Amino acid sequence: MKPVLTIVIPVYNVAKYVEKCIRSVYNQSLSMDSYEVIVVNDGTKDDSLQICENLQAEIPSLKIISQENRGLSGARNTGLRNAIGDYVWFVDSDDWIKEDCLVSIVDTLIKHKADISWLGHTVVLNDKLDRLFVPKKTQNTITGEEFFISHLNNLFFIWKFIYKREFLQDNELSFYEGILYEDLEFTPRALLKARTCITIPHAYYYYLVREGSIVTNVKDKNIEDRFFVLDRLNELKKTTGISDEFSSKIDLVISHSYIDTIKMSARAKLKLPHSAYQVLKIIKFNKTKIVANKIDFFIINLNLNLYHFIYQKSYSLYQKLSKN
Repeated sequence: MKPVLTIVIPVYNVAKYVEKCIRSVYNQSLSMDSYEVIVVNDGTKDDSLQICENLQAEIPSLKIISQENRGLSGARNTGLRNAIGDYVWFVDSDDWIKEDCLVSIVDTLIKHKADISWLGHTVVLNDKLDRLFVPKKTQNTITGEEFFISHLNNLFFIWKFIYKREFLQDNELSFYEGILYEDLEFTPRALLKARTCITIPHAYYYYLVREGSIVTNVKDKNIEDRFFVLDRLNELKKTTGISDEFSSKIDLVISHSYIDTIKMSARAKLKLPHSAYQVLKIIKFNKTKIVANKIDFFIINLNLNLYHFIYQKSYSLYQKLSKN
């Protein structure tokens, strides 16, 4: 029997978390004939692979594929190439899914047959449930462009999406390898191709914010890759047939993400790369109608380095006051 759903779990140095993740995808009442689980060992250097192999001895249906380290995108691409399910869900190895959620998810996938399904999530911070995001229910399928404009709310995380595998294959959609923040690069590109999207109005996914993750451990590559992705998004706007509304939404994503990246760099006390000035030219050229952050862009347009310096000093002062 061909599985309806393939769950792909990239694994790299997550020995502390991976067992909880894998057990969560099997803590389900859905028939195991209806889904498959593929772990992609991306050249892990800790005990993660051994933990996965121990679980495989207990759960023979668990598939493990090992490769040299290629990063999260490379691991996801490997999982996609080896998937046989009608739909693919990329679950991060330090996160987990809700007990017995797969019955409802698979029922929704079969009912709507959408190119892309989008579900809610819960943020877990310091071992506590911090925030809950439940998407508004869509009564019928909508286009990817409409979804991007009206529903996405800047939540680009790949793990929030379940993709029809045939849709990804037919549109030659794969993850850009070698960069961080590939979610921000991939999601608009995929939605631009999607004819049918649906929301699953339940928080079935638990997203763990942990020390040492990409979002908490900022280095020069984080900043450089963020600006690279913003440049890629600007190129996406040149796609033939793209609507004015989609293009305008991309402009807003670029402008808001630009400010966030400048602030990220300042908080981490990192110098701005040359690409920061190149992307600023794109924003000026597009003449983006920025509703928020007008003061920020006024200062940035006057002197980007000054803005970076002011924010860095303000953040340092805030940290000192917080400790007192």
